[in-house]
Formats: sequence, structure tokens, C-alpha cells
Amino acid sequence: MPDRFGPKGVMAIMVPQQNSNMQPEYDVLRPAGISNQVYRFDISGQDRVPEAMIEAIPQARGCWPDMVLCSNSVEMRLWSVERQIAYRAALKNALPDTPIVTAGDACVAALSTIGAKRLGLISPMSEEYSESAKNFYRAHGFEVLETTWLQVKTSDKIIGVSVEAIHAAFDEVNSANVDTILHVGGALGIADMIDGLEEKLKKPVISSTSAGYWYALRMMGLNDPLTQGGRLTRQLLPDAFRQPEKLLA
Repeated sequence: MPDRFGPKGVMAIMVPQQNSNMQPEYDVLRPAGISNQVYRFDISGQDRVPEAMIEAIPQARGCWPDMVLCSNSVEMRLWSVERQIAYRAALKNALPDTPIVTAGDACVAALSTIGAKRLGLISPMSEEYSESAKNFYRAHGFEVLETTWLQVKTSDKIIGVSVEAIHAAFDEVNSANVDTILHVGGALGIADMIDGLEEKLKKPVISSTSAGYWYALRMMGLNDPLTQGGRLTRQLLPDAFRQPEKLLA
């Protein structure tokens, strides 16, 4: 419900307790007239992050949001399209009557919007989780030609990855056959780096945090261009990509 600080709308954003990068990143992305309201959930249980999100999301109703953004890239955790569908339904059941978007659906919509076909994929954690994310995006019809993972042991350590390591990861997956680079896992905090990375790498960069925020705004009916977050965040969302359940190839 719009309020004095958010006359265009109120967005509730579900952010991990252990992540200090994402709240300021969303503040950087926020256009005038939107009120960001951040709610926290616990990701200390590495393999029950989706469950933690589902348990925490009812608190978001406290700010009467026009949209709820579930910011975590759950596709890094032994995921599948079938689990994504069940997750989406469970979130809706936990918070009925409020629009909800997830980072995974946002990334699929973002990739589809810019016409991505062949991806380089960056994941912050293990090879196993990277493989899960790769399979998830392949199931949506994208070729994943290059992958790298930053071998961070636990989610709370992702915020400590250096800028140098981030640039090295992007360079590693930037092969000639790749037309788009996708970064999953929002804790790196790279929204303010994406325009520079795109200029350097000469191709679009999709990051789950900026893609999620862009997607949430577009699903709210707001077409404000964002000043950071890459070329995606200046684009409209085609009507064909407004229904996540129809994005499968």
C-alpha cells in the first residue's frame, strides 16, 4: 500500500540475516517513490534455506507491501524446476493475497528479456551447488557453456569475497561462445559494478539482486529505469514474461 515515503509503492524484501551487502545494494537500486522495507530470515541451516524463507515471509505483511521480493538464489541448493514450482506455491500459501516474486524466476525473466542463449554462470559456493544452478537454467532452455564457483564454505562468508576475486570469476567465464553472464547468489553486492563489467566484457551481465529488484518493479507495473545494475535495469518487461510458470522452454 503506497505511503508517504513510497507514493509509487512499498516493496518488502526478504534478506538473509547473515548478509550485510544486500540491504545497501537495494537502497542503491531504489528509484524515487518506492519504499524498501527489509525483513530478515536465517540461512544458518545451509540446506533448509527455502524452508526458512517460507517460515519468515508472513512477517512481511506488517508493512502492507505492494510486492514481496524473495531475494535468495535457492537454485544453488540441489534445486529443480519441480522444486521451484512447489516453492512458489508454498510462498503463496504462507502469504496469500500479496504478490510475491523470487530471484530464480526473476533471473529467468531477465535472461529471456535480453534474449540470452548461451550463458557463463558464476556461483559463490560449491561445485555441487553450481551444478544445481546450471541444471536449473538449462531446464529453462539456456545453454550453460561456462561455470565457475568461488568455493565459499558457508553463505555468511560470501560478503567477504574480494573485488579482485569477483573480477577474476567474470573473466573466467567470459569465453567467446558465451553471450550473457549470469551471477546467482546475491551476497556479493555487485549492483554498482555491473555497468563497468558490461563495458569491459562487452556483453550483458545479469545478477540475481539487481534482476530481482528490476523484476519486482516491473511486476508492480513500474517502468522506472534504474541508474545502476546494468542494461537490463533500463528495459521494460515484455508481457510474455510476466507469468513465471510460462517461462519454461
